Amino acid sequence: MGMATYKAVQVWLYASLSVMLLSNRAWPTEKEVVHARATKDAAVNYLRSLPHDRKIYVWPTWRRPYEVVADRLNVSSSIERYKALRGDLNGLFPTFATAQISIIAVDGASWQDDIASALTSSRLLPSYKDFVAKAKVSLSGCTAYKFISRGTWASVGFILVNELNFRDKDAGELDWCVHAALDYLQGLPTKDGYFDYLTLPGATIRGLVIQAIYECAAEGDGTAEPAERTRDGLTPLPSLDCIVAKVAE
Repeated sequence: MGMATYKAVQVWLYASLSVMLLSNRAWPTEKEVVHARATKDAAVNYLRSLPHDRKIYVWPTWRRPYEVVADRLNVSSSIERYKALRGDLNGLFPTFATAQISIIAVDGASWQDDIASALTSSRLLPSYKDFVAKAKVSLSGCTAYKFISRGTWASVGFILVNELNFRDKDAGELDWCVHAALDYLQGLPTKDGYFDYLTLPGATIRGLVIQAIYECAAEGDGTAEPAERTRDGLTPLPSLDCIVAKVAE
């Protein structure tokens, strides 16, 4: 092979490799790197805006039996999109017994009657049904509450969606409500401990926080011998410091 031919082959190989890498997107672009860094920074800033003593409640298992009741807005489809978004972290599976998470979407024009009707087919335990029936709801049409066991673990949660607020909006708006509410039930901390989906950061930022929360819970928050660890390998009350450090990695 002559020198000219060798050089031509070498140039062709370099060009082919460059095309292959670009077409396969094996490496992130500079724009993607900058965006990822900005997302991490936003997640860290959100966490640092919270009270330092904010308790963060995770679930003791990786699986959360849920139900959808009175599905007027096709909330089931929104939940499927959430499962795809969060992957293994979502933990949701349809219940065949008692529900730990209940999502109820009803007509706001006759709210109390619709809630009462929906609860007759709910698989929540009776004591939680009583709370749901009287729960104060948000003017935004998107309400979420969670219950804590022994001051340590998340145990039950429910989401109430007012159809009147979302009937004329696209699926993205419903997803914003439902996905933010599910993230809140998963353990996403808020400034005052209560849920208002309009004040929360975007889905990607929330996802980074949720992932960091459960990494800290699985690792015992850096403690060599955590006081409690469940059969699923989770420890309670991961610290804000651990979560910030994980997000910032």
